[in-house]
Amino acid sequence: MLRRAFLAGAPLAAQIASPEESFRFGPSAPFPGSPILFSFAEKTPAGGWMGRTVTFGLDPVSKRWVGLAAVGLDTKPGVHVLDLGEGRSYKVRVAPHLYRTGRLTVPPKFVTPPKSVSERIAREQAIKKKVFAARSERLWAGAFGAPTDTAQSSPFGTRRTYNGKTQSTHQGLDFRAVIGTAVRAAGRGRVLVAEEMYYEGGFVVLDHGEGLFTLYMHLSKFLVPVGELVEKGTVLAESGSSGRVTGPHLHFGVQWQGLYMEPGTLLALKIA
Repeated sequence: MLRRAFLAGAPLAAQIASPEESFRFGPSAPFPGSPILFSFAEKTPAGGWMGRTVTFGLDPVSKRWVGLAAVGLDTKPGVHVLDLGEGRSYKVRVAPHLYRTGRLTVPPKFVTPPKSVSERIAREQAIKKKVFAARSERLWAGAFGAPTDTAQSSPFGTRRTYNGKTQSTHQGLDFRAVIGTAVRAAGRGRVLVAEEMYYEGGFVVLDHGEGLFTLYMHLSKFLVPVGELVEKGTVLAESGSSGRVTGPHLHFGVQWQGLYMEPGTLLALKIA
């Protein structure tokens, strides 16, 4: 669902954009960690959102100009601004959101890695840093699809404690998946990573353009090569139990220009 936005300079109670602008956004109540889709009826230049650039493209179905972004997990609730320049700006209220906490037990080597793997971890961190810095033209179009048809398990944003001491935030959405379950591309994109990594296990990254990436972790088998352009629904890999896990499942993540977003909200978002 898309919502009409607050006009810049107008009282916060005003929620109707002028007819010539026809500006909307979704979800209707964005929150820290959520995706946010901006939509205009007319051709729109790139805009600034939370220190990053949002690029707009014509959606072939709705014929509206849309730009996909994210609200950072550390964003304070309240009013934030999409700035298009030349006096055009729009206010969007970010709502509070409560995330869960959880405790997990994993092999000690994934909490305190042995020195023998330090070079490997550093190399893999460098690969990820380079990949996520890539900026290409938009490849995605229309709504995104779930990577499997199985049930969701661990939600995004959970504050986790591993083995009673190491803390982190779960930056993806887990799906129940026995080893060998088909893992599909959530949208059209290019394969930038398809390899085994220490923490992620079998790891695939798709570049959808404009700094938007989807991540697929703990895989047991790769079915696409690096560099291949895949369509939404293409089988990328088979699920597994590799890397830092407590059992077989698929970890699905979505990153936009360094910000991780809640995948379930993206999958439910109508691109229009």
